[in-house]
Amino acid sequence: MSGQELESGSKVRTIRSVEDGLKYDQYVDYNSLENALKMFAKNDPDVVTLHELPPHTSENRSILAVELRSDRQSRKAGILIIGGLDAMAWGAPNAILELSHKLLYDASYQTPFFNDYDWYLIPMANPDGIAFTQSLRSRQPVEPMMWLKNDTVRSVTRPREWHKNVDKEPGQAPCFGTHINRNFAYHWQDDVRKTPQKCSQYFPGSKPFSTAEAKAIRYYVDKLGTYIDLAIHLHVSLVPRKEYILYPWRYSLRQPSNYRTLQEIGEYAARKSRLADGRLYEVHQSSSDERVAGTLSDYVSGVVGIDLVFLLRPYHQMFPNYTDTDVLSTYVKKSISTVLSVVRGWRRNTKQNTLSFFGTDVEF
Repeated sequence: MSGQELESGSKVRTIRSVEDGLKYDQYVDYNSLENALKMFAKNDPDVVTLHELPPHTSENRSILAVELRSDRQSRKAGILIIGGLDAMAWGAPNAILELSHKLLYDASYQTPFFNDYDWYLIPMANPDGIAFTQSLRSRQPVEPMMWLKNDTVRSVTRPREWHKNVDKEPGQAPCFGTHINRNFAYHWQDDVRKTPQKCSQYFPGSKPFSTAEAKAIRYYVDKLGTYIDLAIHLHVSLVPRKEYILYPWRYSLRQPSNYRTLQEIGEYAARKSRLADGRLYEVHQSSSDERVAGTLSDYVSGVVGIDLVFLLRPYHQMFPNYTDTDVLSTYVKKSISTVLSVVRGWRRNTKQNTLSFFGTDVEF
């Protein structure tokens, strides 16, 4: 289809309709992600900014953040999306990369999604952990505790699940790794009487922000501050037919002051992103299932002060077949649909992009 010109803020951009298939049809690794984001920034420097967030991870990688802003001269409502924080969330970087590509180059996503918002995206918040799990994917699985404590077993197998990074703290051997989504300084460890042992998949670190990954995210979101109006942690559900749209708090059963708004937006998004088999996402406060302290979503809400924070958990297989593009495509499409449905729900709730005709609000 021939290109067409569209006014986007202060810059006229060439856009096109993009086929429905995946642009990135394999699970992206860190190098592939970095190359793709650098290409975005090179091709469209007026609307794309790429940041390497300090500090480096234990394996010397940078957490990459990409900003998509149609008009650098003004600030629009900001949307923050962070994915790939869990080492099992292989598809989350793909989903955010695919969404970025559509926002930049697909005519059907330009209005209102690209033109009306500033997008702040961290596709792979745990690059070491994802690289680690992907590197072991062809081995036979064993229980993580057995894998950690038996050198012979470790040489030929992989842990059945791994949710952490690969940090090695002093005195931690043979155990290593910290669960980044337990490492943020908001009610850290309020959910347990005793800190999980270092071999546990839920080890929260020796103190809040002991991980480079959590520090990098804190550096970025604290700096953005009031520019963010909506924050989304794109996570995974590893249980079939259990998929969620959740909101704070995770550490406590106490309801946030705006829980009705969060519930309404979540329910709207669930209806608009109905799953292929007809089910709806379950929508409720995160702690209704399990209390978890020190999480990203609670930190963004409780410390950074963003009112609208959601945790999205589409189903994702544990150690999925690396060559099965249908599995990857299903997760990516569900993720993008759900993210954009949350944005639509927010817009509808605040009466953005609506006109009133004879007393009836019509969204456009």
